[in-house]
Amino acid sequence: MKRHLLTTTLIASAVFLGACSKPAEPTQTQPSETIQETETAVQTEALQPTINETAAPVQTEASASTANTVSETESESNGTVLTDQESLNFYAAHADTYLLSSGAGGWAAYLELAPDGSFYYNFHDFDAGAYYICHADGQFGEVIQLDDNTYAVRVDLFDMENVEGEEWTETDTDGTQINFIASDSYGIHQGDMLMFYCAGTPLADLPEGYITWYRMPRALSDDALPDPFPVSGFYNAEEDTAYIEDDYE
Repeated sequence: MKRHLLTTTLIASAVFLGACSKPAEPTQTQPSETIQETETAVQTEALQPTINETAAPVQTEASASTANTVSETESESNGTVLTDQESLNFYAAHADTYLLSSGAGGWAAYLELAPDGSFYYNFHDFDAGAYYICHADGQFGEVIQLDDNTYAVRVDLFDMENVEGEEWTETDTDGTQINFIASDSYGIHQGDMLMFYCAGTPLADLPEGYITWYRMPRALSDDALPDPFPVSGFYNAEEDTAYIEDDYE
């Protein structure tokens, strides 16, 4: 009920704002057969690595342990994987509401991060007499620290309340019929690895797309951008979208 009340409030705000030929086999004598066997053995030895690489490996307990160690080493070479407790400390320190908005039109998306790394997602837009919404519950998982200001976080769960394209009608408190259409989310999906930039990150260390999503709703010129940045945020490099700590008014 609270989420529907939130949606109704956001809708009212949106309306107010405006809304990818086999060669013949030679006749062989005994000596040539010996030569052929030698050649075959050499060829088999040469091809063996290719065969082993193509086939799916059968792992024993020891080989699985070795593979896990290699995987962890590869991850840590790109940063430090935080422990479970360190990850919880990270999420608790950054629990807040993060906003994706251009500052124009009646659309916006919010990511409300809880101290345990769970989050609630809310997107809304008004177009052609219908409200497009996406509500989801999610959970962040692994956290990798890349430097003092930069982390990578994985979206382990993103459970949407409605199937994209689903349509339904609800009655407002004044009796008005409201048409809803379920939308996809923007810049966040299950399995995504998002960058997280902490408040205090130097401007030169931030992607241009991240800076643009900060600048647009605040109508800031390049020379008015704060350095270092005063707020934290999530950035999806593949979709070039940023959810930035909501200090926008």
